Amino acid sequence: MRQVKKTWSMCSRATLSQEQSMVLNAVLGGKNVFFTGSAGTGKSYLLKRIVASLPPNGTYATASTGVAACQIGGTTLHAFAGIGSGKAPLSQCIELAQRPGVRQQWLNCRRLIIDEISMVEGDFFDKLEAVARDVRKCEDPFGGIQLIICGDFLQLPPVTKATEQPKFCFQAKSWRKCIHLNMELTEVRRQTDREFISLLNMVRLGRCTEDVTRQLTQTATHRVERDGILATRLCTHKDDVELTNTKQLQQLPGEQRSFKAVDSDPTLVKTIDAQCPVSSIIELKQGAQVMLTKNLDVSRGLVNGARGVVTGFEMERRGLPKVRFLCGVTDVVGMERWVLKGPAGTCLSRQQLPLKLAWAISIHKSQGMSLDCAEISLARVFEYGQAYVALSRARSLLGLRVLDFDPKVVRANPYVLQFYRQLRRDKFLTQGFCIQVNKENIEGT
Repeated sequence: MRQVKKTWSMCSRATLSQEQSMVLNAVLGGKNVFFTGSAGTGKSYLLKRIVASLPPNGTYATASTGVAACQIGGTTLHAFAGIGSGKAPLSQCIELAQRPGVRQQWLNCRRLIIDEISMVEGDFFDKLEAVARDVRKCEDPFGGIQLIICGDFLQLPPVTKATEQPKFCFQAKSWRKCIHLNMELTEVRRQTDREFISLLNMVRLGRCTEDVTRQLTQTATHRVERDGILATRLCTHKDDVELTNTKQLQQLPGEQRSFKAVDSDPTLVKTIDAQCPVSSIIELKQGAQVMLTKNLDVSRGLVNGARGVVTGFEMERRGLPKVRFLCGVTDVVGMERWVLKGPAGTCLSRQQLPLKLAWAISIHKSQGMSLDCAEISLARVFEYGQAYVALSRARSLLGLRVLDFDPKVVRANPYVLQFYRQLRRDKFLTQGFCIQVNKENIEGT
C-alpha cells in the first residue's frame, strides 16, 4: 500500500498545480481539510483526483446536490446521512441513523467527502456531527471521521425560506473543531483572459465598479452564435428552462426522435433522475441545440458543457444523433453509462446519451460547467452569488452576452466575505503547515 501511494503521489505531482498538490498531500496526511476557490480554479478536478487516490473501502463521496454527487461517483449528503431533512429533533435523527443499513454506513465510514458545501445548511452540519459521534460511540469531532470538504461559499447559498437568512456551514457550532485546515485555490484555469478573470473576481466579491458595469453592459451586443450553434441562456428559474427548451424543440421542423435510458432498477427512476445529469427520456430533432453532460474526449474539446447542434441521425443501428460541436468536431454521440449510489450504498446505473437540450439551462444546474457561448438574463436574480455563478460559466468575455444588466444584482453575502478575509489572514500559517505535511508525506512513503 505504501508503494502504491508513493507511485501515485509522484504521478499526481506532475499534473497538479503546486497548491492543488498541497491540498492532496494534506488529505493523504489524514487532515480534515476544507478547500475552496473561485469558479474555474479546478476544485472539481482536484476532488476527483482525491477520490481516486483514497482507498475505496471506508471512503464515502457525497455532495449537496445529486448532479454534483454524480460527477464524483457518489451520493447526496442527505442520502448518506439517512436522517431525512435533518429538521427533526436530534434524538429522532439519531434513531433514523440507527436503522441497520444506515448505521452500517456510518460505522464503515473512515473518510467523508462533501462537495458543494456552500449549499449545505449549518444546522444540518451540526446535526450530522452529533449523529456521527453518537452512532460511532466516539467523542472525537465528527465521530473520528476524516472530512474532505470542497466548495465556494461565495457561490450558491443553502436553500431557505424567503424570510430566512441562510446559515452557512462555517457558521455551524462544530465547524471549527472539525476542520484542521482551510485552504484556497487561487489559480484560475477555466478562463485565460486576465481582464475577464479580474472582472469575475470583482463580481464574486460583490463589487460592481463603473468599469465592470461598462464591460458587462457592452456584452449585450456580442454575437456569440457561430456555425448554427446558438448561445445557451442561463435562467434563474427551472420553469423558464423547461418552457424554453420544449417550445424551441417543438418549433423545429422534422421528425422528433426519442431516446429512452436503460436503468439498472426502473423502480428507482426518481432516485436516478435526482442524481444523474441526463433525463430518462431525451427528445431530439435535427437542428436541436444540445450540450454535452460528460467529458468524452478532453483533447478534442468534447467536455462537460461543450455546445453543439444536431445535424442528423445515423441510418443504421439505433439512429444515434450526429452533433457538430463549437470546438470544430462533428461526431456521432453514443450511449454512455453513469454509476450512481442508491439507498444504503447500493449501486445504480443509467445508460443514456450524454446530451441535454441547451437553448436554456438553470444557473443551479450549470455549476461546474464551462460554456463556450452563453446568454444571461440577470433581471430575476434572487440570491447572493447567483449572478457570479452565471457569469463565471463563460470561458471568455467574447463568448458571453448579458441582457438587461443591473449593477444591483451583483451581491456577495457579508458574512461570507468576512469568513474569507479571515482565511486570507491565516494563509501564510496554513501554507507553512501544508508544506510541512507535504514533507512528512514524502519522507513517510
